[in-house]
Amino acid sequence: MLRLLPLPIFIGIYLFSYWRCKKNITASDEQLKACIDWAYLKNLPLPEKPSFIEFYIVYVSSFFKFPFGIIIQTLPFSKKVRYYEREMKLIFDKWNLEKIKKLKN
Repeated sequence: MLRLLPLPIFIGIYLFSYWRCKKNITASDEQLKACIDWAYLKNLPLPEKPSFIEFYIVYVSSFFKFPFGIIIQTLPFSKKVRYYEREMKLIFDKWNLEKIKKLKN
């Protein structure tokens, strides 16, 4: 009985991290919707969005730095997730800059 006690704790941690990651990605997608529409109008190249599984593995690996986090950060899909986040941040910054310029004029 005592040997099975950690199992519900691990399942709870897994479900909580899954829920948080899903919530963060949904909030990010909602925030970026107008920005992505603007990028389509401007014919800006949009990076390919990684799958939820790739986002989730990178999200969880950020909590476990050594040794699993370091190994996962060197994998190709992790670089794909970081590239997507970096490019979307640049597009979001361009969108905000143009929005601010319109407000000033």
